[in-house]
Amino acid sequence: MTEQDEYPRRPYAWAVVAILIATAVLSYTDRQVLSLLVDPIRSDLGITDTQISLLLGTAFAVVYGIAGLPLGFLADRTSRRNLIFAGVVVWSLGTLACGFSHSFGQLFAARIVVGLGEAVLSPAAISLISDYFPPSRRGTAVGCFLSGIAMGSGASILIGGGVLHVVEQGALAGTALAALPPWRLVLLAIGAPGLAWAFAILLIREPVRRVSEDFPAATAGASGPAWRSATWARVVPIYLVVATASLVDNAVGAWAPTLLIREFARDPAQVGVELGLLLTAGFGGGVLIGGWLADRVGGQGNWSRKLGVCLASGLLILPVSLLIDAGQFTVVLLAIPLYFALSGIVTACGFSAILDVVPNRSRGFAMSISFFLNVALGAGLGPTAVAVAGDHVFGAGAGLGPAIALTVASGYAIATAALLAALAVFRTRAAVAH
Repeated sequence: MTEQDEYPRRPYAWAVVAILIATAVLSYTDRQVLSLLVDPIRSDLGITDTQISLLLGTAFAVVYGIAGLPLGFLADRTSRRNLIFAGVVVWSLGTLACGFSHSFGQLFAARIVVGLGEAVLSPAAISLISDYFPPSRRGTAVGCFLSGIAMGSGASILIGGGVLHVVEQGALAGTALAALPPWRLVLLAIGAPGLAWAFAILLIREPVRRVSEDFPAATAGASGPAWRSATWARVVPIYLVVATASLVDNAVGAWAPTLLIREFARDPAQVGVELGLLLTAGFGGGVLIGGWLADRVGGQGNWSRKLGVCLASGLLILPVSLLIDAGQFTVVLLAIPLYFALSGIVTACGFSAILDVVPNRSRGFAMSISFFLNVALGAGLGPTAVAVAGDHVFGAGAGLGPAIALTVASGYAIATAALLAALAVFRTRAAVAH
């Protein structure tokens, strides 16, 4: 019997991954599309950039702080398929509620509902994938799922831009919806399909849970819900790296469309299509390349080499941050997806390293911790960091470019320090072992 024979058939397993990838794209589209609608929402509801930043990020951090970890805990103990089904329904209803909101408070509450539904997806999906694939193929499958999240960042802008273009061309003229502002129509058009897609999740069969498998010696013998101190010493710096990458991703993703629209006087629909295509290719391609590099340079369990790839990509991001403030539309338009491609490599290799050092029976909860940190630090602080830097460091007259560039450079300086700390831990423990 081969390793694969103990797991579900490969074609069906990959079909499940495809469904989860499409769900991840839908999830991120519902989450990120608001970044394309900043100025019309601000004008219509009479709110500030700081309030917009709270809608873009903090609303997710609030619900992740309350529900993210318990939902990750549930993913290890109940039907992951049913959890994901419920999550899709909840976040789709939340997106529809955003489209009908008439105040900052209503919109903030609706965004919390979106975040509550989305808190379910990633820990439950990665736990499912772990039971559909043997360890030798799991990294590639998880990387493909993460590419769905990455592509969703660009797809949200692309889809939103496309819907805006259709609305501006008068496609809904003469209908009852024609009286609604375009930003509301975008949210309604994106939220409604999720209710139908939720039923595709029911096509997934809940796999047998794998309660044991070979794992690196450093984590073997861990007992109970707690991990050995050696595992924590390895995983905490990796958590920090991935969370910092998420912070910068959310900062750039939230404000990049507005940067191009405001400072270069470009049409939002045009920016949505152009930037959306580039981000889908850049971020999605970066995650896939990062997963491939993780398998090639690291092998199973060699997480320090994967962190070396993260370090190289992080160092390349530092000069790219300067291009975001170049002051030329074409340069900035290309610098943004270049940043996301490099950041995608960091994210994919970082997640792969976490799976290398965490015991199998703790993997679902471990991933929920990582995604909690990613959203609490990333979505919660990333967009607001740009707004604060713009208001208090550079001033309103400087525009968004310097604030975004400072956020990128500062974030990856922190990530680089965390990577060096993680590699130092590896060298110290390797020296002790010998």
